[in-house]
Amino acid sequence: MSATPKDVRHALEQYIKAWATNDKALLLSLFAEDAAFCDPVGTPEFKGREAIGKFWEFAHQGVAREVTPVLEEIRACANEGILRFTMQVRVPAANQGLDLSVVEYAVLNDAGKITSLRAFWDESSASVPAGMDFFAPDVSEAYQK
Repeated sequence: MSATPKDVRHALEQYIKAWATNDKALLLSLFAEDAAFCDPVGTPEFKGREAIGKFWEFAHQGVAREVTPVLEEIRACANEGILRFTMQVRVPAANQGLDLSVVEYAVLNDAGKITSLRAFWDESSASVPAGMDFFAPDVSEAYQK
């Protein structure tokens, strides 16, 4: 049986929860073994759970970065969904920050696992939190680990 809009909504809510609670295991459990994750669209995909885990490690840089998603909207139709949120990235030791407005498009398989997740954002999606210096992550670093 195909994934339903309810399944999509649940998966995307859990995806946000994983980022919010720093739960890598939860995040990876949401993806199919052969899933493709692209963040942002136009960069090479991370294919499979292990590669997606490497992106997670890049995003967190151990404890050096704090990442907090602020959910704005989920839309679900059939086995596909759109997730809109702001990822608040903070590097306290350097007093740097970034608020990144992101739209992600997800497709789920019949088992309710994410098979494809594509993030849409660009320079115009970024803003600097008050009182902080701009943090500009280099996504290419995620492919080097």
